[in-house]
Amino acid sequence: MKTMLKSIFKSAALWVAAAVSFTACEVDTTTVMFEDDHTFAEPSDTVFSMLGILAQVQEVAERNVLLGELRGDLVVPNPDYASMMRRTEYAAWLDLANFENLEDTTFNRYRDYYAIVNNCNFYLDRADAAMERGGEQVFLKEYAAVSAYRAWAYLQLALIYGEVPFYTEPLLSYSDIERVMNDASNRKGLEEICTYFINDLQPYVDVPYPGYGIYFSSSSCFLPVRLLLGDLYLWRGSKTGSAADYAMAAQEYRDYLFENQEATTPNRNVVYTTDAFDNVENTWSGVLTREALSDVPYAAEAIDGKISTQLGAFSYFEGSAALENLVDNSYYCFVAYTEDDGTLGDGTDEPDDEPSGLSRFEGLVDASVYYPSTGGNPVYYSYIGVEGTPQYMPGDLRFYSATASEATGLMPDKYYTGSDVVTYRTGAVYLRLAEAINRAGYPLTGFAVLKYGLSRGNLIKYDANGEYARLLASGYTFYDFNDNKANIGIHARGCGNAEMDTLHYSLPALPTREDSILKVEEMICDEMALETAYEGYRFFDLMRMSFSRRDPSFLARKVARRNSPDNPDNALLQKLSDEANWYLPMVEN
Repeated sequence: MKTMLKSIFKSAALWVAAAVSFTACEVDTTTVMFEDDHTFAEPSDTVFSMLGILAQVQEVAERNVLLGELRGDLVVPNPDYASMMRRTEYAAWLDLANFENLEDTTFNRYRDYYAIVNNCNFYLDRADAAMERGGEQVFLKEYAAVSAYRAWAYLQLALIYGEVPFYTEPLLSYSDIERVMNDASNRKGLEEICTYFINDLQPYVDVPYPGYGIYFSSSSCFLPVRLLLGDLYLWRGSKTGSAADYAMAAQEYRDYLFENQEATTPNRNVVYTTDAFDNVENTWSGVLTREALSDVPYAAEAIDGKISTQLGAFSYFEGSAALENLVDNSYYCFVAYTEDDGTLGDGTDEPDDEPSGLSRFEGLVDASVYYPSTGGNPVYYSYIGVEGTPQYMPGDLRFYSATASEATGLMPDKYYTGSDVVTYRTGAVYLRLAEAINRAGYPLTGFAVLKYGLSRGNLIKYDANGEYARLLASGYTFYDFNDNKANIGIHARGCGNAEMDTLHYSLPALPTREDSILKVEEMICDEMALETAYEGYRFFDLMRMSFSRRDPSFLARKVARRNSPDNPDNALLQKLSDEANWYLPMVEN
């Protein structure tokens, strides 16, 4: 069905081109929309309008990934291709990475986002969400999905361009477009946009995705409203500093993860299979698609619709020195678990099949599994003659492949060959949950997402200062994943038994809670680099944490050190210390 979905985007694109043109080109008519031709009286009327919106989303999804990564601190141009790149269509991406020539239409086309907005406005204006037939609201599912994409498009506009023109009515003529886009009084910034769409999306949190039968059955191309609400609260919290905003972000993330039984299971990691550190078992590669909660689909061949092309720019980039430094200064902790009969495991057990359904939040991970988990009673091998000391090896295995000697290096290969663009995935959502919990005032619990995995048992076991009691009294349940043992710490996905690592990975006692929050946020920032490198989030993650800290230099320092952690690029540091330089210019091009 997904192939069929991709193939009919081609015809859907024709609908959107006819219905909503949003360009600055000269035309023979002032009409943008032929509104009489597009009324929604039957459920079938909405199919191609919805696919038309998704076709517009395809136009920006790849670009968003590159805007998020190439301006960050985790990738740099590959020097082997520098001269070649200047002579190819990817030269603009090199300019973007260097924060130069920012008016280039390769990546700066704000009108593509407004095409999504205008299509959504048109649909929401014409479809009647309250219309009922047979006791069912006919257009409600589509209304929710379209509302989510409109909110998403505006959020991207605010993150990429700063303060932007804002309107919610369909613009039906070029004169309407020019009037709205040139009216300085109707502009909104990030905080205002978040507030508007938090209120706008609240009625749709429990509305299921639409399905179109013979057209396609996959619902993965629709944005989960709860996760989008979590993002809106998280971004607003970064601007307001409100602990309540962060708590609401955490609540939305947790409710989605819990209700959909999404866990950071131990079968999505990379582990050493022997104490000699000479071989690894990799169940983490491919995590981008295996954990996808929503995505933007692309066709495999042009004849079937739009194919992924822009992400090929990644082939001219490589992991940065800053990322390499972070990987090299991470440590894998190897600890064996006891067998059921109390004997030591020999490091050869195969992981159990991933539990399915609610059992992931009720059952125990088999104690015989030798890799990190929150189940069982861990004991140490005496590898180095010191009783009770685990083995350590430098490096994060998320950047390795089948064996320890076959490093993939730091090539940005998650999107290397092009694929569907993932908009949400489980690991990334857990890290945002950790960020939100931490900023809500609960740093030990945010840290637990990284080191232990969220469960009631872990929160009680590792509660050093009464934080769990404060959580119970908070009125929120964002920390509560019951007594599951499916969640492991995100850090354990590449660094072994992070739960037992007290030498390299621990949270020191700090004078104040605010100090702890800042420290945990630094650790979350690093973990986001290790877990979600090359997925399109990085520059925006650095933006958000800079807002939270009221410190533009946080982003500036990170990006300026991408080529050399010890010697920042002072020109880039100075440029990015001015928040105005984080945004693309909104110019006609």
